[in-house]
Amino acid sequence: MRSPKLRWIAAACAAIALAVFLAACGGGSDSSSDVADTTTASDSGGGSGGGETQDVTLQLDWTPNTNHTGFYVAQEKGFYEEAGINLKILPYSEAAADTIVGAGKANCGITSQDNLPVAVAAGTNEVSVMPILQHQVNALIVKEDSDFKSPKDLSGATYGGFGLPFEEPIVNEMIKDDGGTGDVKNVILNTGAYEAVYNGSVDTSLAFRTWELIEASDRGIKLREFPVQDYGVPDTYNVVLACNGDWLESNPELAEAFVDATAKGFEFAVEDPKAAAKILIDANPGAFPTEELVYQSAEMLAKSYYDDEAGNFGCQTKERWTEYPKWLYEQGILVDPSGNPLTSPPDYETLYTNEFAPEACEA
Repeated sequence: MRSPKLRWIAAACAAIALAVFLAACGGGSDSSSDVADTTTASDSGGGSGGGETQDVTLQLDWTPNTNHTGFYVAQEKGFYEEAGINLKILPYSEAAADTIVGAGKANCGITSQDNLPVAVAAGTNEVSVMPILQHQVNALIVKEDSDFKSPKDLSGATYGGFGLPFEEPIVNEMIKDDGGTGDVKNVILNTGAYEAVYNGSVDTSLAFRTWELIEASDRGIKLREFPVQDYGVPDTYNVVLACNGDWLESNPELAEAFVDATAKGFEFAVEDPKAAAKILIDANPGAFPTEELVYQSAEMLAKSYYDDEAGNFGCQTKERWTEYPKWLYEQGILVDPSGNPLTSPPDYETLYTNEFAPEACEA
C-alpha cells in the first residue's frame, strides 16, 4: 500500500499547474457551469420534503481511510437520506481535490489547511466549510535507537520529503525552535515516510501519527516522534471539508444540509469509534492493510482529533484560519497563478466560512 503522504505530491503539482487546468476547464470564475447537475428534484432547497433528493458530489483526497469515516457513517445511518441528499463519493484521482473542487468538477472535497491556502492563492475557487481534524497529525520521526533525541539534533540531517513547498520550511522551523540551525538536506522519497527512516535512506521524515505511525508500531518498527505543532509551527486543521465557492453561493440550503448530515456522521464516530470503523471497513472491503489498523486509528481520532476543546465537532475560528496561512505567507510559500510569491497577505477570512457550520458551533 502506498503511503498516504504521496498524495501531497498531487497537491504540490496542482498549485503549480492550476492556472493551466482551470483554463482547460473553462476558467475558475465561472465554475458553476462546470459542476455536474446536482439537482434530481424540482425543489432547489436542501430539505427532505416529499422524498425528493439532490445529488452532492464529494471528491476524496486519497483512498478511503479513517479521515473519511463520517461520510460513510452518514450514508449507512441514513443521515444524508433524511436531509434529502444523494451523496456521490468520487474516488481518489491523480489530480488534487483542491483542483477538482476549485474548477467545479466536484461540489466539495477533502483537503487540508496546509494545502487550501496554497491552492486558493494559485487561483482555485474553494472555501473550507468544516474542519474534520482539529489538529495537525504530522510528526517528525527518527529511529528510536538513533542519536537524534530532539529536533535540534537534526540540523544538517537528511530529510525525506515529497516535493511540497511547505515541508522543508516546517522541518527547519521545528529544528530552529528547538535550538538548532535547521538547513536539512531535502531528498525526495518514492516510498513511505517511516519505511525510509527505518531502512536508513534518510535521517528523518514527516509521518501521520493517526495512520502511518500506528502501522509502524504494529509492525514492530520503533520510532521517536516530534509533533509538528510542539516546535514553533502553528497548529492546523489537518483535514477539512471544502466546497466550490460558486456552488455554495448557488446552493446555500443544500450546503447547510450536507454539512449538518456529515457532522452527524462524525459525531457518531466520536461516540462509538469501533462501530464507525466497522461501517468504514464494510463499505470498503479489502481497502486496508489490516482491520486492526482502522480500529486503532478510529480510536485515536475520536479521542484527540475530531472535537475541539469545547467538545464540539466541525467548528473553525478566525484565529486558526489566520495563524497558519500567515505563516505560509511569511515563508514565501503562497504564490499567485503565475508562480510569483504574493506581495501582500491574502484575505484570510475568505479561506473559510461558518455560514454552514453545525449548530453546536453557533453557541
